[in-house]
Amino acid sequence: MLAKIWLIVLKYWSETTGIISDGEVSEFGTKLLDENAGWDPFLEDNASLWLLHWKLITKPGFLTAGMVLFSFLHKPEFAKRDVAEAALRSLDKSKKAPSDNVILRDIDCYIRSYCGTRRFEKKKTNEESFDCPFQELNLIQPMSDAETYRFGIGSKSSLPPEIIGYAICEYFGKENKNAMTIQKVLYREHSPGQVFMLDENALVEAVQELHEDPKWGDSFDFTESAGIAQIHCRVEEENAYELLESYFCRGDV
Repeated sequence: MLAKIWLIVLKYWSETTGIISDGEVSEFGTKLLDENAGWDPFLEDNASLWLLHWKLITKPGFLTAGMVLFSFLHKPEFAKRDVAEAALRSLDKSKKAPSDNVILRDIDCYIRSYCGTRRFEKKKTNEESFDCPFQELNLIQPMSDAETYRFGIGSKSSLPPEIIGYAICEYFGKENKNAMTIQKVLYREHSPGQVFMLDENALVEAVQELHEDPKWGDSFDFTESAGIAQIHCRVEEENAYELLESYFCRGDV
């Protein structure tokens, strides 16, 4: 029975991160995790976790507590009740809403996935610690009052510009744009700025690094004219994997 439950859990997370699709390993899953030719089959590089985080939070057709946290909440500090209220606002009003218990369990699952289990929670419930690789990203941090959390907003040393570039490419592709204001790239739902919790300096720095790279110099740029700052991305969405190849295969001969 326990083995069956774990298979269901594994399937859920594999589907929501795009590792499998329609019951089969996806192209993305093969490129990342193939034992012989994958970019990072054992997930040893935190860049892979950032990539999986992006896939998880921007999964089309899903509305999870994770998506609410990193797209709809728009608060640097929050309590679980804030996430629940944002989730209820984001639901399709034409459909029956999940019960409060279901919503709160999903919120708890995602917060623990990114933040771990607080010491007082372990003592109170006699639970083992909750370990998830996403905790290494340090995106959600507990505050001292035992009720609230805060996002780790700003630059991330383990987040390469190529991963941000890939996210920009996918985001622009869904919007059918090759340029957007920096405010949209930072603050709109499903945007790289929201999903990665970037500030303006971190986003501009990543784009400028890509612009200065001979391989990507013509594809990415940051401009400012008449008080309007824009991010430019001229990579077609179907070619976005080239950004990941250029990062993960950088040391290959």
